[in-house]
Amino acid sequence: MISSIGASNIDYLMQSYRMIEERPIRDLESRRDSINNRISLFSSLKTKLRALESLASELTYSDSTSIFGSKTATVSDSDYLTVTASASAVVTSHTVLINQLAKADKVVSDQFTLSDTSIYSTLGAGTFTFQVTVNGETHQVSVDISADDDNETILNNIVTAVNNTSDIGITASVINDTSTTGRLVFTSEESGADYEMTLSDVSGSLLSTIGMNDAVAMNGTSGGYVYDSSELNAIVVVDGITIEQNSNVIENAVEGLTFNLKKEHSVGESPVTVNVQADVETITGKLEEFIEAYNDVLDFIQTNTSVNTATYERSAFSGDFTITNIKLELRSLLSEPVTGLTSGDPTILAQIGITPDRNGQLQISDSDTLEEYLSENLDQVAALFNSSDGFATRLVDYLDTYTSGDGVIEKRKDVLQSQITSINNRIEQMQDVVDRRIEYYRQQYSQLQAAYNVYAAQYANMSNMLQTGFIY
Repeated sequence: MISSIGASNIDYLMQSYRMIEERPIRDLESRRDSINNRISLFSSLKTKLRALESLASELTYSDSTSIFGSKTATVSDSDYLTVTASASAVVTSHTVLINQLAKADKVVSDQFTLSDTSIYSTLGAGTFTFQVTVNGETHQVSVDISADDDNETILNNIVTAVNNTSDIGITASVINDTSTTGRLVFTSEESGADYEMTLSDVSGSLLSTIGMNDAVAMNGTSGGYVYDSSELNAIVVVDGITIEQNSNVIENAVEGLTFNLKKEHSVGESPVTVNVQADVETITGKLEEFIEAYNDVLDFIQTNTSVNTATYERSAFSGDFTITNIKLELRSLLSEPVTGLTSGDPTILAQIGITPDRNGQLQISDSDTLEEYLSENLDQVAALFNSSDGFATRLVDYLDTYTSGDGVIEKRKDVLQSQITSINNRIEQMQDVVDRRIEYYRQQYSQLQAAYNVYAAQYANMSNMLQTGFIY
């Protein structure tokens, strides 16, 4: 007797059949994953090559942006000043004597008892206007005084009015010189004589009443200017030449140097010495970055082109001559002597203390020699990298063929991507065939199940009839 084919049995049969029929699809998916992995590795390789290219490009510069032009300045006594140096600074020494630091102009008012109403008593209520001129720019300020305002209120109202005036060139504040008294202070926002302020009343006599007079020096509790005009500029003697400027940051006195003045010299004190040198530390650091990026590329290529000698398992790029050739070319570019240099100058990296190990990776094997060249023969080191046949110049020209948008790597990725597209199309087609076959066989099983159900019903009826006949 034929037994019933249950739905669960049909599902099991279909699943088993699908697993068998989809084996080629799994193979294609595995191949697609392998190709995707290669694309990802190509992207990683391009990133590493671009990092090396970027650093090599920095080493090709020969203008003011060149890393080989980096300078550093040291000061014999940094209590007096600090100095920063740009590439345009000349390697030499300077003497600096600071006779005077730059100051911001200040004008103060008379001393007032803050709780008194003496200002109001003199002026009365109303609106009072004065003007402030700084560096040729004039602004007017208006202040309201109400009946019985005390001195503290009036001084604070002046502070608010001044500080709320845009681009006025000064700031205002109240200084409490005792527990009960205070004075108004105007301070120029910039130091130096060019930013000395001029004050005058326009409507009323508010400034003259409170003693804000820029024409007289303050004296005791009487108002006036704090610094004479002659005291506002910085005065510095550099190499015997007197320089006078508004600011304590002097940027254009010596080409490539910025002096940050901090302390005045006392009478009889000796000037400080500023020594300008090549910034060996910064240049060495950049060369170390370059070496690290170069070695990173070699490591990556070595790892992904190797074959496991024990298992014979091949890496993703194993046997790929294009990738292997990059390593060979890079080693060749950095080993062949640079041409066109002055006779007697170094032409290979080993002469300045940079050598390859047995795997071709670079290392600073003689730091003393490198430091000596950077300190005493920097131009020779620079030419070794940035001349027309220099190592950095060679690398940039070579690497561009791989890293550009239409370079070798992108073309290889495009080919691999087209293979993935083709595989995806095949998978889709094969999956469609499998799905249609599964559906066909499922319908066949359903029809067989229906036929079985008819047979089973007929068989049951006949059995009942036979049993009934025998009974009677």
